[in-house]
Amino acid sequence: MSRKSIVLRSRGFVETYSAVQEGPIYRLRNVLPVPIVLLIALWSQPAAESLWRGGICLFLGELIRWWSAGHRPGLESLLKQGRNITKGPYGLVRRPDAWGTLLVGLGIALMSEWWPAYLMLAGLSIARLRFVHPVEEAKLRQEYGEAYDAYCQAVPEYFPSAPHFLRWYRETRRRPREVEERFGTREALLAEGSMLMVLVGVVAAMIVQWLF
Repeated sequence: MSRKSIVLRSRGFVETYSAVQEGPIYRLRNVLPVPIVLLIALWSQPAAESLWRGGICLFLGELIRWWSAGHRPGLESLLKQGRNITKGPYGLVRRPDAWGTLLVGLGIALMSEWWPAYLMLAGLSIARLRFVHPVEEAKLRQEYGEAYDAYCQAVPEYFPSAPHFLRWYRETRRRPREVEERFGTREALLAEGSMLMVLVGVVAAMIVQWLF
């Protein structure tokens, strides 16, 4: 039970947000991509050109994921306080990590030079959009209630409009003044450490495939 639920019930109120239903794909969301990515690495047919092109895409994607992970605790802290999120990756879109994951997957497919990789990674992306992201959104709405509803109204999920992007750019250029607006290196490392190890293994396997 969330903290919000406990407080509401202690005061005699009934929570208006229903329980979140977690399906098997959501529960296995961090496990399912691993065998697929390893399969792609083992069956890849990389060339020098595909390695550097895909490597750039993979690096940019992981950079976005790292940036998002470092600002995630700040997002949660601001939501608890009911304050606006106007800076950092979560001030631009609600799912910056999804863009990073998409670029990482595209980078792996480009590096592999194996066309089934695109189909596998497209299937993973569709599964996340259909079964993972809605559950995560519902959990955040259940945890933070009206604060998260206000955040959803102010910040788009994936695609920012031009006016929103310009407002975000002006806000982000200013020096962060609050602790919540600062990037947390330790938090990013804790969140992305496992992902980095997997990616290093995948890249190493593809380089071996290319050399031999």
